[in-house]
Amino acid sequence: MKRIVFSLVLFLTFLAINSIEAKEVKFVQISDTHLSIDGEDYRGRNVSKSAEYLKKAVKDINKMKGIDFVIFTGDNIDVANRDELRVFFRTIRGLHKKYYMIVGDHDVFRYEQFGKKEYMRTVWLYHPQMLFKGTNYVFKPSKDIVVIVVDGANELFLSPSGYFKQETLEWLDKQLYKYKNKKVIIAQHFPLIPPSKKYSHNTVDVEKYFDILHNHENVIAVISGHFHTANQIYKKGIYHLSAPAFVSEPFEYSIITINYKPKYLFANPSEFSIKTENVSAKEKTETVEFKE
Repeated sequence: MKRIVFSLVLFLTFLAINSIEAKEVKFVQISDTHLSIDGEDYRGRNVSKSAEYLKKAVKDINKMKGIDFVIFTGDNIDVANRDELRVFFRTIRGLHKKYYMIVGDHDVFRYEQFGKKEYMRTVWLYHPQMLFKGTNYVFKPSKDIVVIVVDGANELFLSPSGYFKQETLEWLDKQLYKYKNKKVIIAQHFPLIPPSKKYSHNTVDVEKYFDILHNHENVIAVISGHFHTANQIYKKGIYHLSAPAFVSEPFEYSIITINYKPKYLFANPSEFSIKTENVSAKEKTETVEFKE
């Protein structure tokens, strides 16, 4: 009798879990805005129009329903200085969604007296929400999903190559262990897998980074920018999503939607899907969906 009751309980539990509705986290990724003060266009970068279209994007995003947050994944300004960053904040001051920022190679340069400390002081002044954060930080858009922001910018040299310090990688390893029971999205400026052939933009010693990722099973995606190329690559259980450059025609950004089921007993913790939609200030374009 006890065996029958136990089997019935297991069966009902299984039915209940599989009837649980999937949850959703939706966010906007804007990368490589290269906002400039009276800048001239160069190499396909429409820096003279970036602020104009960024204002329009802010208005469009404000109208969107279900957006949990917006994340700017680096090269938010074209030249590392306080004045350009102030203009960036004035441009997006109408944004009503919660937002976060990542440092890119164009954002900081200590030789110009605008290293990471100076950059973050300006960020804190205009965006108090990030007052408690450095350039590496964690935030939680839901109780099941964690976003880990990882800084790979080199403030000492003007270099397009990503470089993640050993101390940064050790910090990342600790965070992945800390949130081992959560689904993790890593957000950074520099992609780990190049979405196009720009060897000067490749990340240095990327194998060390991959060694850490492969020691954990909770990372579902790495989102990045930098290459000015929209691309999606799947490798060893992780989706690597590269965003288009907002500074180039047609001024695109990405809407990323993650659908998943919470982790319960007997539930499959890897069950989720990721959809990316690249949107311009003019019209909607490509939609790509992944399922796990």
